[in-house]
Amino acid sequence: MPELPEVETVRRDLTRSLAGKRITQVEILNVGSLKGATPKGFLREISGRSFTRFDRRGKYLILHMGTGQALVVHLKMTGVLQYQQKGDSLPRAARIIFYFSGGKRLVFSDQRKFGSIELVRDAGSIHSLQKMGPEPLEKDFTPEILKERLGGRKGPIKPLLLDQIIVAGLGNIYAAEALHRAGIAPQRPANKLSGPELKKLHRAIVQVLKEAIDARGSSVDTYRDGQGKKGWFQVKHRVYGKQGNKCKRCGGTIVKEIFRGRGTYWCPKCQR
Repeated sequence: MPELPEVETVRRDLTRSLAGKRITQVEILNVGSLKGATPKGFLREISGRSFTRFDRRGKYLILHMGTGQALVVHLKMTGVLQYQQKGDSLPRAARIIFYFSGGKRLVFSDQRKFGSIELVRDAGSIHSLQKMGPEPLEKDFTPEILKERLGGRKGPIKPLLLDQIIVAGLGNIYAAEALHRAGIAPQRPANKLSGPELKKLHRAIVQVLKEAIDARGSSVDTYRDGQGKKGWFQVKHRVYGKQGNKCKRCGGTIVKEIFRGRGTYWCPKCQR
């Protein structure tokens, strides 16, 4: 699933490519990808509109229009939002296509059909966004806030980092990478982490997300950026997908375990 760095990369790409461009036509190839409106109502509300601002909240993209309405896009497992030039090949899994003048188009494709585009009058009214935790790249995300959000919970730290109510935008890849950088085992109870360990974890979360954005995300599966290109942060992964390899920090062996239903990558030698 695309996580914060991938979604942020797409947001930046769309900001450069689409701001102010008028929608001339919309083609809905899969009604199941559409939420919040009927196809007829969606076409009525969208046709002739322009996107004025592109935001991100956690793993959600929010495409604002001049009417005050917005499209809330969740890529889920295999969703891709790609701006194409005239003559580019249409993705096989195209679900919804927005056309602009000059033959250019924005294509939402999704192999597994879990992703969605929802038309809303107020993005702030969406319940899942209201409940979401702090953005880890904002200034108000501090070690103290991380401790507060964990709330002294006794559960293991890795699944808690995946909980969007605690921290927005983290998923399996970057939680694993941050825990390795911080030297913390994914099974450690959150309430047993010391103050210095929480500071290390906070710093690792921020660092790995920033580095991943600079590398335009991780293309470990179907992810492509807003230009249809792969990111390259996967070449810098220290543990994710590296089972059987030597740990670059301590020389131990990276292992993969199924933990709480998720593949978890870590180094038992240097993560305590």
